[in-house]
Amino acid sequence: MPSLNQSKHLRALHRRKERRASGEFLVEGPRVLSDLLRTGRPVTLVLYTEASLEEPDGRDLLARIAEAEIPLELVSEVELRKHADTVTPQGWLATAPIPAWTWSDVDGARLLVLDAVRDPGNVGTLIRAAEALGAGGVVMLPGTADPWNPKVVRAASGSSLRLPVFEAGWDDVLARLREWGTPVWVAEADGDIVGRGDPRPRHVAVVLGNEGEGVSVRVRAAADRIIAIPMRGEVESLNAAIAGAILMDRLFGG
Repeated sequence: MPSLNQSKHLRALHRRKERRASGEFLVEGPRVLSDLLRTGRPVTLVLYTEASLEEPDGRDLLARIAEAEIPLELVSEVELRKHADTVTPQGWLATAPIPAWTWSDVDGARLLVLDAVRDPGNVGTLIRAAEALGAGGVVMLPGTADPWNPKVVRAASGSSLRLPVFEAGWDDVLARLREWGTPVWVAEADGDIVGRGDPRPRHVAVVLGNEGEGVSVRVRAAADRIIAIPMRGEVESLNAAIAGAILMDRLFGG
């Protein structure tokens, strides 16, 4: 059983303020935990249930954790649910330091920038798509869902442990892009259509805005190009995750 202090810490990590104060985040489920172990990043605590060991690779995962000498606590299903973010957790819950990504880790040739994209599921899916489609990093502008929110971490499915993902202000982002000579292409409904066969830019930062309002006035004003996806029928828009994945596929080239 986790100690009283450990239990308090686990519950606190559901809140952004506490994640920032402690520098840690929650990892839920065997897949993301396994990805975390493969990166070699530190893990500070793992909770697991008896039932989790009967799942495929459950005992192998336990052996890897024990071999790494990570603190382990066997808990009941009820106890795990108290600390997990999901209603029906998958038997594993861990805490780990938030990766300290910086600009020096970023490949500035292909960058995804999120401007006040608030839905955690969309943000996590975009991080996952960014890794799959060749982005050199994902930068969150103010108002975007916390990349270390448990829902974002689950939706990213391990990608935020491998791809540089961090928060920054627009002035800082724009200064970096100008320094690198990376043009800013902003996605908006009234933009130039990006077709499947269009030439791919060698360097580009794709900026996606809020699902309802688009990018901020300041971001749009700095755009080198406004771009859009061709739409058919009576569909007026796509959610941010789908739109972002399509644009990255066409502009980054996978």
